[in-house]
Amino acid sequence: MKLFKKTSLLLIATLVLTLIFGFGYQTTTLAENDYEFRVIVHLADDTFWIPAISGTEKAGESLGVDVSFTGPSTTEIGEHVSMIEDAIAADVDGIATSLPDASAFNDIVAEAREEGIPVVGINVDAPDSERMAYVGEQAVEAGRVLGENIVKHVGEGGQVAVGSSQPGQTSLEDRFAGAKEVMDENNIDYEFIDVTEDITTAVERFIDYYTANPNVDGFFGVGGLSTHASSSAVETLGLQGQVAAGGFDLLPETLTAIKNGYAQFTVDQVPFLQGYYAVNQLYLYNEYQILPVDINTSAGVVDESNVEEVIELSDDGYR
Repeated sequence: MKLFKKTSLLLIATLVLTLIFGFGYQTTTLAENDYEFRVIVHLADDTFWIPAISGTEKAGESLGVDVSFTGPSTTEIGEHVSMIEDAIAADVDGIATSLPDASAFNDIVAEAREEGIPVVGINVDAPDSERMAYVGEQAVEAGRVLGENIVKHVGEGGQVAVGSSQPGQTSLEDRFAGAKEVMDENNIDYEFIDVTEDITTAVERFIDYYTANPNVDGFFGVGGLSTHASSSAVETLGLQGQVAAGGFDLLPETLTAIKNGYAQFTVDQVPFLQGYYAVNQLYLYNEYQILPVDINTSAGVVDESNVEEVIELSDDGYR
């Protein structure tokens, strides 16, 4: 009798294991739900955000949630804050937003939280706000990567111009701070220049710097526009192979410049992940009360060794 019972139990266990593993363990797909999330960013019509839009869409599709991606076309803080106010008034279930000023968003983020709306910062952080987490690069760390690559391409003791299209913007200032640490350690002579938010003017600013400093070894940017301008200045002046260029982000113009030798590198903050992870964190908080956490989306370098592959991914909207 004992043998029979043991045999029966063994057969039952075998049957259960066969059902689970033999035919594949399956979980039900996430059902459609009524969650509505809003992603609000500065300079929303900038091509920089294309991968971030892809990331939010991919997350929304996989989770079955409604996600909208919006924001002002400028860096106007008031308009940005107003769009967050609209999201609060619409009683959305979560907000992911860039925070391009250290304190200007504190009140509106606090208001959202008081209304029970979770807020995740993306791309640019304001640590003193009540945002629940931040998804994006660690700007000072990314700046050090910039500095290391500047040293790599101009050598110790070189002379460079580092441009910014938005002096005072938190992440750009932090990037420059990180780059300064490395440049100071390597006796790099650098000048920080305001290139403005106009690409034509930005290129002219680098050209003007070259006119006054013909022995310069490199033009670099701490943002997408200034990086684009740095390589365009090299091309315009015919300085390929003489003056190095590089900086941040994967604008198509920058990737083409690397491919053609007018720039040597760019540091990638992976905006796809900023959109993708932010939406996932808002969902997890709403569905399971899992608190959002900070996520560093990296500071990888794109250069001649991998630019061809990255261009293909950029064309598909992922990089």
